[in-house]
Amino acid sequence: MSGRFVRTTHSKHRFAALAVFGAIVCGSALAQPTTTPKDATGDNKADTRAPLPADSPRRKARERLQIPGGHELAIYAAIEDYKPVASQDKNPREYDAWINFLLHAKNQSTRELDEFAIRDLVPLDLTKPMRGAYRTDLIRFDGKLNAVRRLVAPPQLQHQGVAELFEARFVPIDESPATPVSIVFLELPEPLAAVRDKKPEEWLDADHRVTASGYFFKAMNVPGDGTNAVTSVPVLIGKGLTVLAGPPTPSGNPVALDKKRLYEFIKDDTKMIRTSPTEATWPEVAAYNRVILHASRFPAADLEASANADLKFADLFKESRLAYRLACVKFEGRLLSLRRIEGNDWLNAAGVTQVFEGWMIPATEPRGNPICIVFSEPLPDVEPTGTVNVWVSFAGFSFKRMRYESGEPDEKNPGKNLEKYAPLLIGRGPIIRPDPSAPTAGSWEVFIRGVIIAITLLLLGAGVLALWYRSGDRKAKAQITAARNRNPFDSSVAPRA
Repeated sequence: MSGRFVRTTHSKHRFAALAVFGAIVCGSALAQPTTTPKDATGDNKADTRAPLPADSPRRKARERLQIPGGHELAIYAAIEDYKPVASQDKNPREYDAWINFLLHAKNQSTRELDEFAIRDLVPLDLTKPMRGAYRTDLIRFDGKLNAVRRLVAPPQLQHQGVAELFEARFVPIDESPATPVSIVFLELPEPLAAVRDKKPEEWLDADHRVTASGYFFKAMNVPGDGTNAVTSVPVLIGKGLTVLAGPPTPSGNPVALDKKRLYEFIKDDTKMIRTSPTEATWPEVAAYNRVILHASRFPAADLEASANADLKFADLFKESRLAYRLACVKFEGRLLSLRRIEGNDWLNAAGVTQVFEGWMIPATEPRGNPICIVFSEPLPDVEPTGTVNVWVSFAGFSFKRMRYESGEPDEKNPGKNLEKYAPLLIGRGPIIRPDPSAPTAGSWEVFIRGVIIAITLLLLGAGVLALWYRSGDRKAKAQITAARNRNPFDSSVAPRA
């Protein structure tokens, strides 16, 4: 029996071992990676193309419109700013870059350039030190055309079928004539056809609203007007110039500011530098000038109609103020200070010859904290000589939380005043409103005033009556005295009947 038992046990062990081995083999086979099927050509390479590219139609269009090589080509690094566009003998690489720009623009569509160009720059972005970052970028400005002229095309372009070029000088919206822009283009719009009657390089005065889109080539110095001996003008190169029937129609709020990259440099909790900017402060000064000029384009009543009137002082003072940066807001309150402040050549060239600063306490600010308002329209019948007391409403663009020196002495620093912070708004001008603290027909002040007037009239009446009675007394006394002193035997005096 023991022999049969041993054989049976060994058989069971062998069977279990075979079962385990089979399971391992099957598991290994199932664990092998799936073999990529060969295509019809027998190529077994992995597919490197993304099944769903993370892309967008507008991005593709922008890439297609970009100048090949962009900032990398050496000829673009040879472009010299603040000089005229170089001839071939003076700077051959800049000349070659000029030809490349024009040939690239020649193959584009004006409509597409207008649609896909960058819109958040201002002319100063293209004349200040950071201008190199925008070299070859496609940029758009909307503005007012001042002049246009015809240019002779270089021989390389004539060989490509370009017989003539054109240059237009214009002033973008919310910009001063002190910061114009030039665009060189190939296709002349019909409203400007009269320039062909002029000699090459002779300017034709023009007055049209235009959209100009082109590739930024350089900043070029030209003779300035007025007090400016030289003006730096950004030069764009495009396919054409779009002449508009009128001013561009804004979308949404009609008085809203365009979102310009320049406004990102506005700094809170600093004093407002209005003139003589440095390389570090010019963006904020330029933003300040642009907002003043923008606000001057609209009547004060229109700004108030489009403004947010539901905000309080704290909304523009605390961290929530960032949500209202450059928003048009409205306050009503007491104007306590008004003075004329210094302007600048940029604003003067744009027709803004006066700038005023006022301090008002909003009606909704029980603690009496003031806000600073800056505007360009004089307040009627109120002299800007300092202290005033007028109830006004004011709509303006929330610019920054400004640091200023108050009139309160600083106990820690004898001889100095405390520095405080206040919201700064920029608008067209205040509007005088009825003073809620002025006496009304039913007020106690009017009653007291009426009582005083009545007493005064009674006193005057009593005085008049007293004088009249005293006059009668004098006459009666005179008659009595005359009768008493009369000689009854004097025949020359006739007795009274």
